[in-house]
This record gives sequence, structure tokens and C-alpha cells, in this order.
Amino acid sequence: MEGLKNREIANRLQISVSTVENQMTIAIRKLKYELRDYLPVLLFF
Repeated sequence: MEGLKNREIANRLQISVSTVENQMTIAIRKLKYELRDYLPVLLFF
């Protein structure tokens, strides 16, 4: 939300960059799944 790069997030949280990347991938996958029903509505507008 702050527009940080993965390396900056990793430094702030003191975790590896690969952990940040993996967690972002999981989050995006979950968002896509949860928002799947809204895609037709968004394409309509």
C-alpha cells in the first residue's frame, strides 16, 4: 500500500526477499479467487 519494493519490505520486516515474493504470490492468488465473481460486473462498466 505504500508502494515499497520487495527488498524494502523484507528489510523492514527482517525477512528474506523470497519470503516477501512468496507471500505476495499467495495474497494475489487469494484475491483473484475471492474477486472472481465481480469480474463480469467490472467488465460491464
